[in-house]
Amino acid sequence: MKSSKHIKSLIGFLCIIIMVITVGCLGVKVPLSNYDPMVSGDYSVYRGKRVYLMNFDNQANDTSIWRYYSVDQKFSYSINNAIHNYFWHAFRDVFVKLGMLVSDVDNPDLHAPAMWITLLSITDEKYHVRLTVQERGLTVYTENFTIQEPPLVEKDRNPAALEQRAYRMTNRLIAAILEDPEVRKLLTKP
Repeated sequence: MKSSKHIKSLIGFLCIIIMVITVGCLGVKVPLSNYDPMVSGDYSVYRGKRVYLMNFDNQANDTSIWRYYSVDQKFSYSINNAIHNYFWHAFRDVFVKLGMLVSDVDNPDLHAPAMWITLLSITDEKYHVRLTVQERGLTVYTENFTIQEPPLVEKDRNPAALEQRAYRMTNRLIAAILEDPEVRKLLTKP
């Protein structure tokens, strides 16, 4: 009986701690169902090219599995899935829209260049990632990419604007990677 009261007290204490941590942090939903995979420019060189899109890895200490945050911690961004899955699906959606043939770990194309992203830091102002590309199991290219946005003025910080900003940043990150000369060379080899 005494241990039951102790467990209930502990659970109550943990609930209070969680509430204190989340108070004042407005949630911004960033569902993939609202994501429009758009990159502007001429990416026709990628049409018909194969890529093996491996699993993405979240090593960002400024995120949780499910959320990332504004720099001032006033907003949390939730994805309806793990953050690394959001980025994997966003990359896949852009690649498919460009006409690329995308394989994955469930059905890999072992002859296609294999690529994955390691998330190093994700906030509402900066995405910092490491891209790795392999050919036939050997790493042939590793490069860090950073996309930054200036802070929004307080009056413009609302969930709808922040959601659209997150999608734009995702598209800018993918475009920066596709525009990298070495990535272009590796993914468009005959």
